Amino acid sequence: MFVPGLSRFGRHLSQVTVSQARLQEFIRAELSYFAAQHTQALSLEQIVDASTPGKVARLVHKEIPFRFAARIRHIEAVEGWEKQEELRQLHKIFLDSFSELRLTEPPGTEECSLTVSDLTEYTEVIRSVRKRHMPVVALLAEAIRKMNHKDAWMEGDAFQSWADTFLVSRISTEMLTSHYMAVVDWHDSASEASELLGSDHIGIVDTKCNPGRICEQAAKAVQSMYANATESSAQQVADKLQVEVHSHSDSGSEDSTIAFSYIPKYLFYIVQELIKNSARATVEACKLDGRRRLPDRPIIVTVCADQKQIAIRIADQGGGISCGKSEEIWSYLFSTSMQPFQEYLESGSPLAGWGVGLPLGRLYARYLGGSLQLMNVPGTGVDAYLFLRRIDPSSAEGVPRASISDSVAPV
Repeated sequence: MFVPGLSRFGRHLSQVTVSQARLQEFIRAELSYFAAQHTQALSLEQIVDASTPGKVARLVHKEIPFRFAARIRHIEAVEGWEKQEELRQLHKIFLDSFSELRLTEPPGTEECSLTVSDLTEYTEVIRSVRKRHMPVVALLAEAIRKMNHKDAWMEGDAFQSWADTFLVSRISTEMLTSHYMAVVDWHDSASEASELLGSDHIGIVDTKCNPGRICEQAAKAVQSMYANATESSAQQVADKLQVEVHSHSDSGSEDSTIAFSYIPKYLFYIVQELIKNSARATVEACKLDGRRRLPDRPIIVTVCADQKQIAIRIADQGGGISCGKSEEIWSYLFSTSMQPFQEYLESGSPLAGWGVGLPLGRLYARYLGGSLQLMNVPGTGVDAYLFLRRIDPSSAEGVPRASISDSVAPV
């Protein structure tokens, strides 16, 4: 619902001076309207189809306000949210971004004819929104941690549903804004991204994503975490931690490269989190049982595929999950690592620390039509199984649609 005179990008509209009170009244009305609508989960088909600057700008402009409005109401549905510092910050982040987006609109009416230069100001708005939302997952995780040490403000199952809905919406909006920036960069002749991405990319989607290579990159990233740690004991782990990656095609050959259409950074985040959990468990197991050293307990990553799906197994020898903890590991209230909050804010991964990583990783997998399962072998270790569907970006029938919505969940 566009309001003439308030948009920065309406080329033929005169500037209108509006009082702060009237502006706030307008935003409240817009918020009520958008929050009342039901949103559908995005499909990879919609992302791939938005392959030009004009198309992706229109998709972002259409979809994101609904999701931000829903998140604002989602926070307000929590009793006493105003007394929780992190929830107040989250509320302000979403309200500021919702307001900024509703006071802007991509110029023109022919979506496919827009160029990168036409969208210069709108791109800066999207860039501003992305920067503002960087600490969202961290703030939510900190709110969870604080509330977990006080009286429960929500029953376990209801809380899981609330957090799932919040984070699914985060996935969809982050996907949209990331795709917008990738498409704009690709079409910007002055951008290095157009040379770096190559013709295999459609925005953030890599049509020839190599899961084996991504697993290797994730393994190196985890080893670097230990190498760059301040504790000397952690630095020693980096030299001894063994992660082996083996890829097998549907023919069973390790020489054949597996490639499929996917969003590489999301696959990297999920695999990195799984390897990190395995590494932590393996290190702890070595402390408890010194008979087998770290090099004797390699983490084995196996990547295989057939014509319909990609499967990644990450097997460790970290002793397995303690009795009674198998279900808790999927809870946002459970964590084996308390990463310092400031370090979390500065982390490059949206899955790092605070116990949010594993359940959020499962949401990422599910959102794009896959699944993440853990098989506990008591006294030995854990096998994590990540299944991802092959898709054909050119075929609507082959594109998975998420089965989880990001509208407001009951509280």
